[in-house]
Amino acid sequence: MSITSLINPSGEVSVQDTLWHIAYSDNSGQTDFKYVFDVFNGSEQLVRVKLYPDPTTGRGYFDAGSVVRNEFSVSWFLPEGGDGSFVKQPNASGEISLTYNIRVGEDFSGITTLNLASGNVTAYNWRPPLFNRRQSTISVFNNKYMTNRRKVAKIKLGEKLFIPYKGTGSLRLNYQTYNASNTLVASGNSENNYTSNGFFQMDIGTAAVNISAGSSVITSSTSYYKVRVENTTTSQFSDWFTVYLDCDNRFTPYCLHFINQYGMFETMRFSKASKLTMNVERKTYEKLPERFTNTAVTYYNDNNVYHETKINYASKYQWNYKLTSDLMPDEDYQWLSELITSPLIYFEKDGDFYPVTIMATTYDYVEHQTDGLRPLQVDIELNQKRNGFQR
Repeated sequence: MSITSLINPSGEVSVQDTLWHIAYSDNSGQTDFKYVFDVFNGSEQLVRVKLYPDPTTGRGYFDAGSVVRNEFSVSWFLPEGGDGSFVKQPNASGEISLTYNIRVGEDFSGITTLNLASGNVTAYNWRPPLFNRRQSTISVFNNKYMTNRRKVAKIKLGEKLFIPYKGTGSLRLNYQTYNASNTLVASGNSENNYTSNGFFQMDIGTAAVNISAGSSVITSSTSYYKVRVENTTTSQFSDWFTVYLDCDNRFTPYCLHFINQYGMFETMRFSKASKLTMNVERKTYEKLPERFTNTAVTYYNDNNVYHETKINYASKYQWNYKLTSDLMPDEDYQWLSELITSPLIYFEKDGDFYPVTIMATTYDYVEHQTDGLRPLQVDIELNQKRNGFQR
């Protein structure tokens, strides 16, 4: 008599959700019986948990989610890496997914017996949506761009446009460029094929596509272009993504690159008015305005400089940006809730990438029917605090 069944999560389960394991033993009726759950990442033991069986079913229920989540990292972003549009593949060892081992044993009558049943589970770094929890799965994105955004964007020459792709096989980029008369100017494929293990971080900005194409197929005379990913192994294609080139020079556009709902990076461009502000944190102490000598009490020195009554001896500076987008349809407002909840956001300026924090703690899902067309405004805190002069 021992562990007779172990039921583990199946499918492309989310590590950001619960990961329940259900075990049953013939010994669960023993007075002092406990199930023993061990979680391993490779040869490293992450946790051992002993718990009593459920009094109704006699089964042991263990959620490994909080343990496995600690093994994931989102710091793999590589904006300048890769070869053209194919930037980087997040690994399956804690970046996009992780396969862990669950082992179940028993403890009763003073004897602990380990690893009577075991199994491997692969958890993926994506966040389940508000609706259709446990009904949604990332498998719907096979051989597609892994995003909830519309497949259309507007950028300037040289700007980056990150978007993730899901698919296993040999990949290449298809492109088409058009002029202002909607005439096809150039079309073709990327020079190289890239082997995908399941997930690829892509950049479909102008410079990246030109590198992939092996020549400057996108120029200042290009009005818009289309790109898609071709899986030559399965003969499948992603949707076409249309990118319009913006020639509006009234404002300086800024891009936020953020981790989306599916654990990979994409780009939101704010092309309207922006405003930089600064918050100052000061530390002070006070002094008397008088200075005492043997013959007088003075309020200023020989150069007519008055004595300080408050000394600013330390200060720190923190900068914020208010960014404004174009007018946006309902679909974009639905998608950009992922920006507000993103765990890692980069603000791009002059080719550098700065981690930022979204200051908003609420989000309004604007709908055209009730709110009209509106831009999105976000306040970001540049995580670049600086010290002032020490006195």
